[in-house]
Amino acid sequence: MWETTIMPYRIRWEGHGVYRRFFGVFTLAEFQDAYEEMCSDIRYQGIRYIISDYLEGEPAPEFSERDLKAFAEIERLRSYDSPDTVQAMVATDPKTLAYVKYYESLQVSPYCMRDFATVAEARQWVASNPRQGWIRPPPSVPSAARVPRG
Repeated sequence: MWETTIMPYRIRWEGHGVYRRFFGVFTLAEFQDAYEEMCSDIRYQGIRYIISDYLEGEPAPEFSERDLKAFAEIERLRSYDSPDTVQAMVATDPKTLAYVKYYESLQVSPYCMRDFATVAEARQWVASNPRQGWIRPPPSVPSAARVPRG
C-alpha cells in the first residue's frame, strides 16, 4: 500500500513571481523542502517577487533562531539566480511573526523584504516596485521591430 504524504505548503507560480502558502505545523525540513522546490524550478530564475503566506501555518517547536540564520546564509548564495527579487511575508500569529521579524533583522538575506498582516497588503507592496534595483525597461525604449537597421 502506498503512503501519501501531504506537504504543509503549496507553491503557485504567478507571472513574474511565486506565492507560497504554508498551513498547519511545518518542520524545518519541510520549510527547506519548500525553498528547494521553488529554487529548483526553472521559473525561479528572474522572478521579481516571493510572497510567503504563513496565516494558516506555524513553525514546529524544533525551529530556532540559529536555524533561521543558517537558512538566510544559504538563501544569500542562491540570490544570484534571481537578484532583483523582493520578498513579502504574511503572518499574524505571534510566534510566527516573531520568527519573521527576526529573519528580517538578520539582514543576511539578499532580498528586499517586509512583513504584512494580509496577502492583499503584500501584493500591493510588491506591485509598488519596492526594490530600486528592479530592472524594468523604460517606456520610451522602442521595440526591436521599430529599431532602424543600418
